[in-house]
Amino acid sequence: MRDPVRPRAPRLLALAWGISLLVGGCAASAPPRSHGGAVPTDHPRVALLPFENLSGREEQGRFFTQAFLATLVGTDAVEVVDLGEVEATIEALRIRATGAPSRDQLAALGESLQVRYVLLGSVLEAGTIRTYDGDIPSAGASLRMVDVTNARIVWARAHVVTGDDRETVFGWGRERSAERLLTKLADDMLRPFRAAGDAWRKRAATKVEAR
Repeated sequence: MRDPVRPRAPRLLALAWGISLLVGGCAASAPPRSHGGAVPTDHPRVALLPFENLSGREEQGRFFTQAFLATLVGTDAVEVVDLGEVEATIEALRIRATGAPSRDQLAALGESLQVRYVLLGSVLEAGTIRTYDGDIPSAGASLRMVDVTNARIVWARAHVVTGDDRETVFGWGRERSAERLLTKLADDMLRPFRAAGDAWRKRAATKVEAR
């Protein structure tokens, strides 16, 4: 069954909402931004919470969580807690809003999972856009890395991609697979983690050579 057509206006509204989530912990005078902060380069232990689904389409939270988890593990930037352990802890702590846990809930997650940071994600867009050459997929998310000891955001990003982002002439380069587009979104958003992973590996190699 074809996904419902989602016009660009709601997509932009969703992105604006995601950006407001990202900067929610900043001063009121700070200008909104789609990315900011820095990924820690000391290979910390982190927990990725299941994505909050704001797209209006079922199962997208699970799809986004799995895609981002796989990409995150591949960056080598962090030690990632198993998702099953995370979900069991969330249930035990009775946390319902995984996209915006309270300060006390963050502290409890940190203690239970033995992590310094948690990653909180929200699905902003998951649908299709109608074009002259047929429907193409679109995907958008916000993601922020939060220090559980003080509830401060250390890194955040919101991003939207569509199947025609890399289109050239005559429609070449279009992506018509929603799954591959979601993987691209995760790759794009987690690029700073890849850089942090590269830095960590280089430092580890230098220490080995110095022995």
